[in-house]
Amino acid sequence: MSTNAQRAGWVITVLVTLFLGFDIVIHLFRAEAVMDFNDKIGAPGWFPVVCGVVLGLSLVAYHVPATRAMGTILITAYLGGAVTVNLVFGQPAFNTVFAIVTAVLVWAGAWPRDERLRALVSRDVVA
Repeated sequence: MSTNAQRAGWVITVLVTLFLGFDIVIHLFRAEAVMDFNDKIGAPGWFPVVCGVVLGLSLVAYHVPATRAMGTILITAYLGGAVTVNLVFGQPAFNTVFAIVTAVLVWAGAWPRDERLRALVSRDVVA
């Protein structure tokens, strides 16, 4: 990939990391908005902390070159869960679209920076 594509990947990665880092913090510290939604969906009180830890570990994996592919997939799966919860509990469409766009940006940040991730996805599967 070109140097410009790699720079764009880094810019996207920084922006996604800032957003996800904020999300991690508000879950770990059980911010009022997080707890209100948690109560609305009937989840146990410990649930936001577990979500924050899972997302935090996935974000760390996303930044370590050796585990970037796994981190990218784990964050995408986490955001897929967010999409599901938003749909099941009738949240505004913006919430669902935002989670999907964030997942796309996670991939957009990693794709130009990681040749192994591109090879993993584009490899021909032999049956």
